[in-house]
Amino acid sequence: MRGADSYSESLFTTVRLESFVPANHPLRPIRDWVNDALSKMDDKFSAMYEADIKGGRPSIAPEKLMRAMLLQVLYSVRSERQLVEQITYNLLFRWFVGLAIEDAVW
Repeated sequence: MRGADSYSESLFTTVRLESFVPANHPLRPIRDWVNDALSKMDDKFSAMYEADIKGGRPSIAPEKLMRAMLLQVLYSVRSERQLVEQITYNLLFRWFVGLAIEDAVW
């Protein structure tokens, strides 16, 4: 008996993005290094964004932007538009940047 070719989206997801990334993937140590470096820059980021509090919409976390730009360099993505497209459907990129599966890409 042939199975049906159907797709149904689950209401809730219980899978973590980290489970899609192999344990020996080269981006794992790079992400750890980047997160360490970005954590040391936290005070500088806070000071830069503190001066710009005038209301309006919340900004994109600079850490996520830095990780995304690093992916653009490492994977030779030609433009920011293509980078956003890659982050939209590539689970590895979402994991590296720090976005959940259901998060909207900027």
